[in-house]
Amino acid sequence: MSAKHKVTIIEPSEIVSAGLKQLVEYGGNFHVVKIFKSLQDYSENQNGNPDIILVNPSVLPLGDNTDPRTLLSAKDFTAVVAIYYAPYDDNTIRNYNAGVGIFSTQEQIEKKLQSVLKTPSDKEQDDNSNELSARECEILTAVAKGKTNKEIADEFNLSIHTVISHRKNISHKLGINSIAGLTIYAVMNKLLDVEDF
Repeated sequence: MSAKHKVTIIEPSEIVSAGLKQLVEYGGNFHVVKIFKSLQDYSENQNGNPDIILVNPSVLPLGDNTDPRTLLSAKDFTAVVAIYYAPYDDNTIRNYNAGVGIFSTQEQIEKKLQSVLKTPSDKEQDDNSNELSARECEILTAVAKGKTNKEIADEFNLSIHTVISHRKNISHKLGINSIAGLTIYAVMNKLLDVEDF
């Protein structure tokens, strides 16, 4: 039997957090290790490294460009998923790996949580492979064209955090940290044509 994925919930409503815990654990793939009511409570008592943090964005003092991962001191492998009560603002949810709504079914929540998990084979591939994935090639091409993280996130319907993670992985795999170097790599490997500039 495989180990259950660890989930932390940060939600001020006890009713919502209790119900969410039941739904998250129902399928048997996830275990809620801790529930916090506020960011302060989380910051003071958080220990361990969950695979997923489910958080109500209202508990975070976020501006448009603030990354919730930074506020939560989330590790690279930890997915941060927003809990939302009403239709959400794309600019707010963009900073998360995903979002689950208050009216989501158990199956929808399970599917969403599975989609944001990084499997051990994904981690191993990230660590050991120098080959870029198809998505990383797309991100590299966009970076070489001079697009900002926000523009790339908009173009590929990703969170800004996901774009930043892709960029870090690309630089790590290729051993190239400058945009000029990445551009040269993209041209030399026919990911980009010189005429595209």
